[in-house]
Amino acid sequence: MRKSNWLILAVLAVAAGLFLWLWYYLGFNFVDDPFDLVLAVVWWAVVLVLVVGIHTAEKRRRRRVRTAYLAPGVLFNSEAGFVDLEAFEEGTTLADAIEQTLVGLKYTFDRKDPADEDEAATGPGGIPSSAVNIDGRSASGEAAASAKPRGTVRFERIVRTDKFDKDDADKWEGEVVDVRTQEATPFKGKEELSVLLAA
Repeated sequence: MRKSNWLILAVLAVAAGLFLWLWYYLGFNFVDDPFDLVLAVVWWAVVLVLVVGIHTAEKRRRRRVRTAYLAPGVLFNSEAGFVDLEAFEEGTTLADAIEQTLVGLKYTFDRKDPADEDEAATGPGGIPSSAVNIDGRSASGEAAASAKPRGTVRFERIVRTDKFDKDDADKWEGEVVDVRTQEATPFKGKEELSVLLAA
């Protein structure tokens, strides 16, 4: 999880300890009232709900960060930006390129936009539109070729990754979505993804 999430959990833990100390310091533990137990259960239920909520929100955010949008000769990722597929070594498959891009992700809160830095070009469901007009070129030194292509970029497929283990390609799970038909095909493992992308 991100540092901010751990910070929230740490604050909740400290607050729980502080409230427990206050409970005994103020002498509430000597009061024979069933409300004590109810209050304690409610408090820990709230803490548990917040922990689960933070974990679920972080899991969804990471899934969005891992999403790759594919167009001829280029892929786009919200953290890595545009990646020129021709910049990879000869023989690198599309699945290899996506994998290398995902391995380099740091899951920061900085997001790049496929159209420009100021206005998001999104379609239904908060995804980049299938056709984005982009002018100019800018390179990034981090990825194999993070660069904005000239002209119109038409995203043809979207690769959504639910699970990804950089040390085990067989644990790579997600789905490939055809932008034109909106048909989603699930995959398990890098080999299945390669077959889908080659089709």
